Amino acid sequence: MFSVGDISFHPLFPVSALAGLAAVIMFLTVAAYWRARAHRSGRLGLALLRCISVFALMVLLMRPMRAESATQEGQAPILAVVVDQSASMKTEDVNGATRDAAVREAITASRAVFERDLAANYVVKYFTFSNGADPVVLDELLTGRQPSGDGTDLSTALMETATVPANRKLAGLVLFSDGRDNAGGDVQRAATYLKGMSAGIWTVPVGSVTESNDLYVTARLKQSYLYVNQTGAINVTLSHAGFQEQYANVSLYRDDLVVANEKVVLTERGATIDFPVKEQHKGVFRYKVAVTPFEGESDTRNNERTVFARVVDEKTKVLLVEARPYWDSKFLLRALQHDPNIEVTSVFQLTADKIIAIAEKSTADPTVKSNVSDGIALPRTRDELFYYDCLILGKGVDQLLTAEQLALVRDFVRERGGGVIFARARSYGFDNEALAALEPLVWQRDSVHGERFELTPEGKMNPAFLFGASVPADVVIRELPEMVSVTKVAQEKSLSVVLARSAGDNEEMAIIAYQRYGKGKVMSVGATGLWRWAIMPQALAQHDDIYARFWGQMVRWLVSESDFLPGQEIAFRTDRYTYNLGDVVRFVVRTKFVDAGEFTPKVSVNSAAGKQTFISLEPDLSAPGSYSAGYLPDEEGEFDATLVDLPASIDASAAEMARFTVYSDSVESRFVSADPALLDDIAALTGGRSLALDELDALPGLVTQYERLTRMEQKHVDIWDRLGVFTTIVAILAIEWFIRRRSGLV
Repeated sequence: MFSVGDISFHPLFPVSALAGLAAVIMFLTVAAYWRARAHRSGRLGLALLRCISVFALMVLLMRPMRAESATQEGQAPILAVVVDQSASMKTEDVNGATRDAAVREAITASRAVFERDLAANYVVKYFTFSNGADPVVLDELLTGRQPSGDGTDLSTALMETATVPANRKLAGLVLFSDGRDNAGGDVQRAATYLKGMSAGIWTVPVGSVTESNDLYVTARLKQSYLYVNQTGAINVTLSHAGFQEQYANVSLYRDDLVVANEKVVLTERGATIDFPVKEQHKGVFRYKVAVTPFEGESDTRNNERTVFARVVDEKTKVLLVEARPYWDSKFLLRALQHDPNIEVTSVFQLTADKIIAIAEKSTADPTVKSNVSDGIALPRTRDELFYYDCLILGKGVDQLLTAEQLALVRDFVRERGGGVIFARARSYGFDNEALAALEPLVWQRDSVHGERFELTPEGKMNPAFLFGASVPADVVIRELPEMVSVTKVAQEKSLSVVLARSAGDNEEMAIIAYQRYGKGKVMSVGATGLWRWAIMPQALAQHDDIYARFWGQMVRWLVSESDFLPGQEIAFRTDRYTYNLGDVVRFVVRTKFVDAGEFTPKVSVNSAAGKQTFISLEPDLSAPGSYSAGYLPDEEGEFDATLVDLPASIDASAAEMARFTVYSDSVESRFVSADPALLDDIAALTGGRSLALDELDALPGLVTQYERLTRMEQKHVDIWDRLGVFTTIVAILAIEWFIRRRSGLV
């Protein structure tokens, strides 16, 4: 195929063959007329007419075509209207009204634009967003609840609203926002993704760009807890308004003694620092992060934050059982063996009569392990099984475990408070009710291939997905390689908590989920091919440690949430160490081998200001031996909580003091200056543009024009299949025949 101007040629035969054939025919024509009896001028005229007709026929055989626009009936593109519902939209800086009210008023005034003009050519869908996007209808958008989101994640909002069915197209997005993005996702990258889909973004910025100068600190321990002599990290995030390109002096205190100092330059988006921490003894340790105040800072109280680090001295003991080893088994075992704080015993059935077992035994050096295999067997008693903290079950485990051992697995979770991971979907036959009862998901027999998954809101907060990157875990997950296969789910049980679902074009289904079972938890991973995360292509080299971090953190989370360390009979804990003001602190007490008849736990809570509050805990009927209560702090600061008024027969000393902090950590309510420049940039990147609130009437023309320039499909139409073309060729041949007849050549 080749083109000449707006016309392209699609020859039925090779161009060289057609050209050669035409040359031969024309040569024979000229030679024939040269020998003819007609007058010389007549012979030349006849030869010219014949050559013209031959040339025309050759051109027709080369199939000249013209590109024309193609329309698809019944496949109207989707246009997403996305409205910011984060707390900063409550700022009253748009002619005395809130940003949210101004947006609603503008959409209401231009309602016909969306319901009539745009709806005539597009399927208009509406979304609200803060940390994630939620679909709504137009009436709900205009009259729904006031904005209250505690964050603004423009990157996730763009990616989630750009997801359309495989047989539909996305015309673009209309984004209403103040542009105050504080979630750390790569907004430019998301906009580039939409540009690759030939989808434009039309932004409607709202709000002013002025605010007081302030710096705000948040800090958290990146791990759920630490082991003795394990290096962890306290992640510090500095957000600011008005101090760009200035240096911040950040200090880390341990029990009021400075242990580290860092100077960091504040970019437009602030700065992040990781302070390494390591303890030589178990316990709960207090760290404080403080930033030297800047001159002119409006509020210096938010320059300090306290972090509590729980340190344990026992390695997590893991038993891995697999009857049909696969790549997943190999990479999982390797990741666990390289974790210095996990002691793993593995049992594999290689053939029907060959079982291999490898156990790791810690040496004096915690970083060195030795492998032994003599005398290792599957646990056959409660004491043998209860030695472990976590069980990981692969395929065919019911071929290795007897009915008595399967019953012990149930007791291990329910009574011991251990964690169980079904690592490769259904690990047993469909007639094994003992193991099926433990799982949070009911599996089908079928699977789908080539799936990726995305995190649910619960998954985004789960410690298993704390990858330590500068971008949120759900953004990292979207970049990772797809799974080999994902087992379909027939049912999600009522107590299940889904952490990840499929993100492909197939029916949405749970992939990673857990549920509490007695005093422990059971995790199900319905994917084969997670090992691909351990072998990253060069483009994803920054995620090389994701696989090991995922499994190590999942195991530690299951164990830490079971609460019981070796020798403990009472575990007293809060569900987190850091809370926002307005969050409910949940106290949890779990017991084993304690007589419930004489145990009525009560908690004494002491605030930083010296206020003492007593709270009674109520039994959890769904988990025997467990007690819980909620507490709503009414001030910021550090809090201590202890169990009090316990009978003398119960030793509560093993239950550590619960310490936590409460701060008003809503960046949305502290830094509210609009950022129209960011919205202008992402609109320009995709070929769209920014609009004022009173310019919404221009949307239909802009979107249609964008579609015509960038998304209009084309089809090639033959231009030789016309009556005039054939009439001309026939007329030339007829004239030649008539002249030949008059000349006596016919």
